[in-house]
Amino acid sequence: MRSVFALELADAERLLDATLAEARRDQSRVAAAVVDAGGRLLGFSRLDGASPAAADAAIAKARMAALTGNDTAGLEAAINGERPALEQLAPVLGQPAAAMGGGVALRWEGELLGGLGVSGMTPQRDAEIAAAGAGALPPWPHLEAVSFSCSDADACAAFFCSQLGFRRLDAIDPGPEYATLVGLPGARLKLVRLGLGHERLELLEVRELGPGQRPGRPFPDDSRSNDLWFQHICIVVRDLEQASQGVREAIAAGRLKPISSAPQCLPVWNTAAANIEAFKFHTPEGHCLELLAFPPDKGEARWHTNPEAGVFLGIDHSAIGISDSARSCRFYDELLGLRLGGDGVNHGPEQDGLDGLAGTQVRITGHRCPSGAGIECLDYRTPCGGRTMPSDLGAQDRPHGQLRLRVGDDTEALEAIASRVESYGGQLVSSGVVRLALEQATALGFTAGLQLADPDGHRLQLVVR
Repeated sequence: MRSVFALELADAERLLDATLAEARRDQSRVAAAVVDAGGRLLGFSRLDGASPAAADAAIAKARMAALTGNDTAGLEAAINGERPALEQLAPVLGQPAAAMGGGVALRWEGELLGGLGVSGMTPQRDAEIAAAGAGALPPWPHLEAVSFSCSDADACAAFFCSQLGFRRLDAIDPGPEYATLVGLPGARLKLVRLGLGHERLELLEVRELGPGQRPGRPFPDDSRSNDLWFQHICIVVRDLEQASQGVREAIAAGRLKPISSAPQCLPVWNTAAANIEAFKFHTPEGHCLELLAFPPDKGEARWHTNPEAGVFLGIDHSAIGISDSARSCRFYDELLGLRLGGDGVNHGPEQDGLDGLAGTQVRITGHRCPSGAGIECLDYRTPCGGRTMPSDLGAQDRPHGQLRLRVGDDTEALEAIASRVESYGGQLVSSGVVRLALEQATALGFTAGLQLADPDGHRLQLVVR
């Protein structure tokens, strides 16, 4: 016999609150439901304007996700593609269940807890709302978004959408409290938000600096992969050759700058990464990106379960340059609550070609949240000479990247981390916990935040709902 985890009413209410907050962001008229692992209803909400049919469909989607352990978007794609026999699954289950996009299986530490269903909009939008709601399932932390600072957020967004499969979600003024949080009090900011799969990328533009603030700086022209300001997002793709074609053509025409010499296939001796294919390059503003294709035996199941999802699937992690693996492990795992998901040293000609370096030996430690994207730390043993993060890095600078981690439900979680951050080698960027006005909290999806720098200067935004 063993102990099992189960959803409680408070969990269902938290999930529904987060789901409806995402729906209200663009006035999506939906119903949402949470069921337990047996498909029995725990909680339900229906926004004004949502149809009666949406109510039943949301419950049916939640049940299908819970009883099969799969997100319903993948089941719908399989039915429409190579496995139409799955259409017979709903009557076999013996209760209303629907294989349409908008149902998400809820798990903790690999154990199925239940399902969350959303209905009322398109299947794609229902699935996005459900994914955002599922992010509220404790335990924490959860990587809510990666942010890059840009000189022109609209132009950056156009690149990500036209070349890399992202969807533009919206553009907002995050408000004065947010400017204070990121270290630019009095500045006027613009935040363009993009989605890919279940993950989000935010593009921050400073529209007007505050009093006494200097203009933003670009990336140094000679930036290399072993510099400590290095940060990329890893975009998972179904087929690297197809996904990278447009980027490689732009590189050949001189419109983009490569990092990798060519797409690389990691060697079979590297058991943890064998046959992973990857390619790195810079965006037009200099941000670093990696396209990565997992072989069937690598990566999380979500990267292999939806054959109709397209070429660009989502963000697996954000990788950052660090100088001390042990110190970073303590910071991310002990202080922030992530778990170590992998630890190894990559080297050889394939790694040289991937990173654009010579004689590469890089220790890679992966740090995972209970669900969703993670953080990967890159500790380059050789070549030496990687430069440190500028001590005066600001949110207006292009090398400024940010990882937003949701760490709890109330400000006590933020205050506890703030009291210990220096003992783990980090430092506060904001003067303390910053509380948002109601309008900004509704738009941003959190009520309070704390801005930190990790031991190597990478920015983290810790938030609570």
